[in-house]
Amino acid sequence: MEATKKLKKSVIIRQRKEQEKAQTGGASTAKLLNCPTSPRKMRLVVDLIRGEKVEKALYILKYTNKDAAIRVEQLLLSAIKNWEAKNEGRSVEDSELYVKEVSV
Repeated sequence: MEATKKLKKSVIIRQRKEQEKAQTGGASTAKLLNCPTSPRKMRLVVDLIRGEKVEKALYILKYTNKDAAIRVEQLLLSAIKNWEAKNEGRSVEDSELYVKEVSV
């Protein structure tokens, strides 16, 4: 019998992540640091867009009457630009992007 080498758990996780990136084109991230808005106020706005499509999330943020919405909108636009930089030649409208995860 042929002995098979058992892979470490970290190697398996890394391989799985690479496969997911190859399939979906990869997720995009952005961070907002040193924001003068309280987390409680920011969470109210972030909860509105979690799980929504990007176009709808931008629409919601544009017409939300909170100061935190302006900062979250800039953050979402930054994440979209980061995605466009990774995936050249693909448009945002055709890709059906959505807000997967947002944390405060």
